[in-house]
Amino acid sequence: MGEDARGEQVPEDIWAKFQEDSWGRIDATAPKEPSARARMVTERLRQEGAAAPGETRRRRPRSRPRWMRWQGGLRPWVIGLSAFAGFLALCALVAQIPLHWIF
Repeated sequence: MGEDARGEQVPEDIWAKFQEDSWGRIDATAPKEPSARARMVTERLRQEGAAAPGETRRRRPRSRPRWMRWQGGLRPWVIGLSAFAGFLALCALVAQIPLHWIF
């Protein structure tokens, strides 16, 4: 039976439940060791990998910087900005035309 911090006795049923719950949590959170077969397979794969030094894994090519990713010539924002500037220039020209020329 256990004693608490004040030196008082803890009842048997409460102490047994505490021990049972504590071991249950420890078993649930403890890391699981791989089986003997899994260790053998891991070791064999490691040896096979070390035995073939001529074979190298292909690396994925590095991705381009963000500003270089679109490869269609001009960037979309440049096209949009140019179109907007052209629209403003057209509006300015139309504003200069006298109304009696239009109607």
